[in-house]
Amino acid sequence: MTDQAPSKIDLRYAESLVVFSICDCSLNKKHSFYGLSREKATELIKRLRYIEKLTWKQLASLSRQDGLTFEDVGSDNFEMIKEQDTSAQQMAGERYYFHFRVEKVGLFRVFGYQKCQLFCITHIDPDGEINH
Repeated sequence: MTDQAPSKIDLRYAESLVVFSICDCSLNKKHSFYGLSREKATELIKRLRYIEKLTWKQLASLSRQDGLTFEDVGSDNFEMIKEQDTSAQQMAGERYYFHFRVEKVGLFRVFGYQKCQLFCITHIDPDGEINH
């Protein structure tokens, strides 16, 4: 695979349910679970529960406002996620990096990557501070 941004999810797992992992989540208080208020944590959990009822194909087919925004290779967001990515896929050149919004209003976003059926959360941006 070339070093270009994928236009889609890893299609081998398109029919698999999305499962979240925090194993590669940043420990920086500003961009991790540690920095969330109770209200924001509640909203995040509610959104994760909703997404975990979807397959990867369903999640990828949602509008950008409700679903995934793919990160362009070389963008600040792409590089930020890549720094936290410890997967073998990253080493093999397969990169599926994106973010999604937690609230329909505002810039509460969750960044991460796809590893098999997992959505590995790398950063949580409750206040829209990351690259905006």
